[in-house]
Amino acid sequence: MSNAPSFAVSPGSVLRHEIEERLGISQDQLAAAMGVSRLTINEIVNEKRTVTAEMALKLSKALGTDPRLWLNLQQDLDLSRARAKVGSMPNVKILKDQNEDRIADRAAE
Repeated sequence: MSNAPSFAVSPGSVLRHEIEERLGISQDQLAAAMGVSRLTINEIVNEKRTVTAEMALKLSKALGTDPRLWLNLQQDLDLSRARAKVGSMPNVKILKDQNEDRIADRAAE
């Protein structure tokens, strides 16, 4: 399967740490620097809004980070939540094994 962690840190918690502890700025200050509303920042921090590619670019510019940091955090969180929701997916068949069997059969011919 994927090597995404089953436990993920939300981009909102990382953002909270960045602005409150590392930089010592308010959500209002970050929002103004990014040209977005305070509500937008607050919803990300409180995990009510996801980080999109556009938001990742804005965050990275304002905070001096790589946009992939924010996108990777969001992707890991999304995968973790999806895994928790769908479980082991017992009704989904693995096609890879069937294809390997067919390839082996053809090679034996």
